[in-house]
Amino acid sequence: MKKILMWILLVQAAIFLTIIIRPEDLSLLSYINTSFVYGGILVFFGAWIFVVQTGAFDIFTVSMRKFFQRKSTLEDDEMRLPSEIIPFSASPLLIIGIVTILMMGISLLIYEL
Repeated sequence: MKKILMWILLVQAAIFLTIIIRPEDLSLLSYINTSFVYGGILVFFGAWIFVVQTGAFDIFTVSMRKFFQRKSTLEDDEMRLPSEIIPFSASPLLIIGIVTILMMGISLLIYEL
């Protein structure tokens, strides 16, 4: 929990640094736009890692290996499946991305009032 909170604060710092670097004014609207991009990227990569880890592409990979087997120089045992390649969990990326999107939503509600 401490690590995730640290990463959330780091993402928020990156959002504010991006706002300061860009030529726009420091406003709530620029925070909303920038946090949407950061949150969307984190959720996208988290979801992508989750899908790969569940083994959704393993069947496709095995099928392609069998189809191109005569052209391949590696044995089947030497090549790992996509679900075995990614060693870390997708949940921290998803949690950090969802929290960033929620903070963007709260900021959007404040902006609309």
